[in-house]
Amino acid sequence: MALRSVPAGAVFLRETAPTLLVPTTSLERAAARGFGPAAEAAARALDEYAAWLRDDLQPKARGTFAIGSDAVDAWLREKELVDHDAASLRAWGDELVRETESALAEAALELGFQDWRTAVAGMREDHPAEDDLVAVYRQEMERSRLAVATAQIATIPYGEDLVVEEMPAFQRPTYPYAAYVGAAPFESQRKGRFWVNRPAADEDEKTRRERLEGHPRAGISVIACHEGYPGHHLQLTVAADNPSLARKALRSNLMVEGWGLYVEELMTDLGYLDAPTTRLLRLKDLLWRAARVIVDVGLSTGEMSFDEAVAYMVERPKLEPTNALGEVRRYTLNPLQPSSYALGRAAILGLRDRAKAAGWGMRVFHDRLLAAGSLPPKLLARELGLDAA
Repeated sequence: MALRSVPAGAVFLRETAPTLLVPTTSLERAAARGFGPAAEAAARALDEYAAWLRDDLQPKARGTFAIGSDAVDAWLREKELVDHDAASLRAWGDELVRETESALAEAALELGFQDWRTAVAGMREDHPAEDDLVAVYRQEMERSRLAVATAQIATIPYGEDLVVEEMPAFQRPTYPYAAYVGAAPFESQRKGRFWVNRPAADEDEKTRRERLEGHPRAGISVIACHEGYPGHHLQLTVAADNPSLARKALRSNLMVEGWGLYVEELMTDLGYLDAPTTRLLRLKDLLWRAARVIVDVGLSTGEMSFDEAVAYMVERPKLEPTNALGEVRRYTLNPLQPSSYALGRAAILGLRDRAKAAGWGMRVFHDRLLAAGSLPPKLLARELGLDAA
């Protein structure tokens, strides 16, 4: 994976980064003059690193990405504070897969299809043209922001900004669809970036078609809610304003990814994502996150091979083969992160039920939850006075 990403980083430094410099003052112009040699030196270092990986390390590498069952159990217990070990998490994921497949079957029948896979296959054929893809995502981000403000789901911080643009080449190998990159925790400017993975010029026609089919028109609004408003961009922007230095810098995957998945369900319940085709694709994406639990545990414990994981993601949630490959590459880099979507969603739904029982309104719950920072849900419950006890 490094051999796929590192050369693209060198190209970024040599070709793309210089175009981002627009100096307007004498100090900025002086800095710009020094940037070229510094960028070239860094690019040469990346070239040398890639050559070392290819010629020296790769021929003798015999390691594994699996961290083992003991490490999985400790990670769940000590980092995310959840009441699971590897075995119980796998069983929980299996049950969520079955529940979601049942809901998908019902949603497909409402659209007149006997099989949800057939329905989804038809929807994939309706996608934006390659040249329009980024613009369509940008439009949906703006629409979802307006919906959040109108429905008063949560408070949108003053001065935030979200830029929607094409994904840079160095990020493409492990993010087949899209990705959100928030501002660094200690930056004063609250500007996030949402990257859309368009087909690359050097890809064959089949791969280019599969990439576009991964962006069905009816599902783009779901992604806009998950990544932008009221999803990751809103959550991480609010978390960065927490006065605690620790809470600015540290993030629980369960809160971050769980919040992104939670808001998909929230916006459906509020009527924003309730078009029948969009609802079907949202459920299909929920199945994708449920399947991640199975694959994540299997890869992390060593009970599932890389190829078996790719095959599972193609067979069960019906990811396109090219995109399934990119997804599983990312899973091997971040053990237990793929499970955090479904686990975090379930935890946040539980917190919302307790807040509702305590008489909280929706906006009050969301504002208090987000303001507490990106803590593990068990600590959030304690912080908000919503402990199960």
